[in-house]
Amino acid sequence: MGLQFRAITDDEVSAFRATVMDTFGEDADDADPGGDARFRALVRPGAAWAAFDGKALVGTAATFDLDLGVPGGGSLPIAGLTMVTVRPTHRRRGILRELMALHLADAARLGRAVSGLWASEGGIYGRFGYGQAAWSHALEVTHTPDLRFRDPGEADALELVDEGAARAMLPAIYAAATASRPGVLRRTEAWWRERRFLELPWQRKGASRLRHVVATRGGAAVGYAQYRQRPGSLGSGRVELVELHAVDLRAETSLWRFALSVDLFPTVSWWGAPVDCPLPWLLTDGRRVSRRPQDTLWLRIDDVPAALGARTYPRDGELRFAVDGVGHVLTVVDGVGRCATTPSSPSLALDRAALGALCLGGTPASTLARAGVVRGDPAAVVLADGLFASGTAPWCPEVF
Repeated sequence: MGLQFRAITDDEVSAFRATVMDTFGEDADDADPGGDARFRALVRPGAAWAAFDGKALVGTAATFDLDLGVPGGGSLPIAGLTMVTVRPTHRRRGILRELMALHLADAARLGRAVSGLWASEGGIYGRFGYGQAAWSHALEVTHTPDLRFRDPGEADALELVDEGAARAMLPAIYAAATASRPGVLRRTEAWWRERRFLELPWQRKGASRLRHVVATRGGAAVGYAQYRQRPGSLGSGRVELVELHAVDLRAETSLWRFALSVDLFPTVSWWGAPVDCPLPWLLTDGRRVSRRPQDTLWLRIDDVPAALGARTYPRDGELRFAVDGVGHVLTVVDGVGRCATTPSSPSLALDRAALGALCLGGTPASTLARAGVVRGDPAAVVLADGLFASGTAPWCPEVF
């Protein structure tokens, strides 16, 4: 009968999740026994698709309906592609392409200008029009008595809180701390409830449960850190940061002072720190902080005028460009951009993936031009550098 592709029904949720977990090397029951209910809370009906070989699920994909921060403090609804798998017995049969088509058709039907994802393999999604829009640093530092902060400064009060208090306090701190950061997700109540306090075996991998420390000033909460402790022999344990968000530098510094002072846990790591994390410049020896760049959020721009109209711009100007051969003109006045299609000759030419890399300001147009990904008038490249720049580096601090 051949392969069939369709949205799953409610009674197929367990089989869908088992296919996802199997493909990623986990066991659904062991990894997340409450996962079916969590799936139903986060994925709307009709937004999960599977490839069927007879009655067997052999491929999966789903969409999270997300809201993404953009430069200037606004946000944009996006289709968050997730849970993409193909069983190893069914590779090279076009399953991924068919599932991608279902996801993108659903996004278009709902008027989502952008699709976003985290790529498990870097060589796959560029050919579907996704570009690397945000980066992070895998950060590590080991504190010893000679490692000091440059400015002792004034510190905020710190309090370790239990999970109940954290559930009540952290969402408001996160919203305030990330309001102007492009690339972050605007977390819903369901997202907080179903994802941010999970204690699953694959997350802990032998480490402690989540700890929560909150920074306060004048009675107001101004930052928080979530972390796990991984014990080691003879006081060689590790603090593994999960999140650190603060409304200003003083709060952030206070939280870093805490992380770098936990007895018996001298090494601090953070798998997804923002690329503009100030820690190396807060210390007397910034070289002690090792940082390894890694791509995070990838974006595919389907409605160019809507996507570019959602953000603000640091300078005014008019840029004519073509995306996959379709002409557009972006006009920015007083930082507000309006984009429309146009038949006139473009000054720049690029593909959809390159626009995804540009749109949050994560990669300069001049870098893409040197790589041959953006082509055209050098003066237009300089203009694009200025227009698409973001005063704050894009950052997506969580996998979806």
